[in-house]
Amino acid sequence: MKLASAASKKRAVTDWRHYWLAMALLCAVTLTLVLSVRVVFRRTAYITLPDSIGLTGGGTRPGGATAFSTLEVTPDTVQAVIATLSRETRYRRDVTVRRTWSGGSVDTALTVTVSGPWTRVDRVLTGGGVRHAITDGDVTYLWYDGDAQALRLPAGAVSADNEQLTPTYEDALRLPRERIALADYHRIESGIDCVYLETTPENSRSERYWISVSTGLLVAAEILLEGNAVYWMEAGEAEEPSPDAFTLPDGTVLLADP
Repeated sequence: MKLASAASKKRAVTDWRHYWLAMALLCAVTLTLVLSVRVVFRRTAYITLPDSIGLTGGGTRPGGATAFSTLEVTPDTVQAVIATLSRETRYRRDVTVRRTWSGGSVDTALTVTVSGPWTRVDRVLTGGGVRHAITDGDVTYLWYDGDAQALRLPAGAVSADNEQLTPTYEDALRLPRERIALADYHRIESGIDCVYLETTPENSRSERYWISVSTGLLVAAEILLEGNAVYWMEAGEAEEPSPDAFTLPDGTVLLADP
């Protein structure tokens, strides 16, 4: 009887060990599945946008909040998605541009202020000075630190886009469809949710664009040559412009309280 009792206890201990091993295995499998799902949903091919920009579905939620619709982002649809984004027309933000070549690289810091048709770009030069430019697309005012007056000239090559040293929102829209190799939804390291697109190489050059869902602005871009990054730009969060942003050094106010 004692031998039988001991055998029963041994079997019971063995059964419990099997039970806990099975539970541990189940937990491990469950954790793996959860982590996999998190990775999948972090880089999903779907993007949630406000219905107010014209996507299908939606309505109004209780309390007056705008409902949201889901639109798939693919190489075929990405340009249509970008075109529907509501683009900020009044903001200030800091931009960093890095240009790289075989012998080294250079970083350029800019502050960009926009209000309606007016754009101001304050660019820090290599020597430490600052170049200031204000343009509305027709006329440009240009001066450097210490200047008492700004030079007034036709916009020409001194345009807002050229002064910012960056690709534009429109560059992504002008791409031929066949050049778009990849498109999806990314959240960049700064936490900004973006529509992302990447081009196929053309003459060994490929491009990448990140466009903010909330502001419709290009917040990052990269140009690669034979797979190596030769250009990178990244912009900070959009902020409220300074009241005197569009005032010339002689005190002339181009745009009061932007």
